[in-house]
Amino acid sequence: MIHIYWVFIAALILYGIYRRIRRNIGWQMLRERKMKIRIVIFLIVGTLFLAVSASHPVSLISDAAGIAAGAILAFYSSKVTRFERRDEHWYYMPNVLIGSIVSLLFIGRLFFRLFGLYSNGVLQGTSSESAQHMNQAIGSSWTAGLLLIMFAYYAIYYFILLRQHKKFANPVENH
Repeated sequence: MIHIYWVFIAALILYGIYRRIRRNIGWQMLRERKMKIRIVIFLIVGTLFLAVSASHPVSLISDAAGIAAGAILAFYSSKVTRFERRDEHWYYMPNVLIGSIVSLLFIGRLFFRLFGLYSNGVLQGTSSESAQHMNQAIGSSWTAGLLLIMFAYYAIYYFILLRQHKKFANPVENH
């Protein structure tokens, strides 16, 4: 029997995936305040992942690799992002391929972890050692590294977009 809270959680996850994919396709209105909030959120959550894995050298290596990969993807993606002014607002066209790769890494890792929880009996409520299985299924040394690709990518990408927007929006001040 599926509990209603699992259906609710699945619906939230699917809605989040839809929103993430939607942000990678087509022209997006550049909303400075939202981008700044997202940068802060990604930096806070990324810092929490780093703090948790600070005591594990293998995790620190995967975290550093994830941050480096995210930064490289963000710098490249920002170079191929196009800007356009319509009416009173600025819009940007993100690189669909890079955004999709970052999103697929996140989604793939999420489903892999959920499958691990399900196969260990944690999601079914059949495991007598649920807490132990939950910790083992969620915490692998590469999980945070893969997630940090996404956190670093979006934090750096949005930061660069805001800087580029400032140059476009105020061309007189930048000369």
